Amino acid sequence: MECYEAEELVSGYINHTLNEGQMEDFIRHVRSCPSCYDELEMHFIVNEALNQLSVDAETDLDFKILLEQDLKKSELHLIRQKLQRAVVIFTVLFLAVAAVGLILLKYYG
Repeated sequence: MECYEAEELVSGYINHTLNEGQMEDFIRHVRSCPSCYDELEMHFIVNEALNQLSVDAETDLDFKILLEQDLKKSELHLIRQKLQRAVVIFTVLFLAVAAVGLILLKYYG
């Protein structure tokens, strides 16, 4: 992913509207590109600060920590999605092998 592509996805990341592929590419890019990470951090902090104004003006938050937590949460979500797909694929393959085994047993057993 190029930096200009990552910059176009910043608001989608913050608003949680990226699809799984976009999110994975985006996170990989911002984790390896300090410039894009700084851009994300700036937008994230502004967004969180605006959200906090409406919630509680007395709250003292470390927005950099919140961004890291949000990125880790998104990374975990991606891992869970991949794991769920792997379980489904394994289950389908297992059932297919079992079905072939039953068919073979019926005709040759």
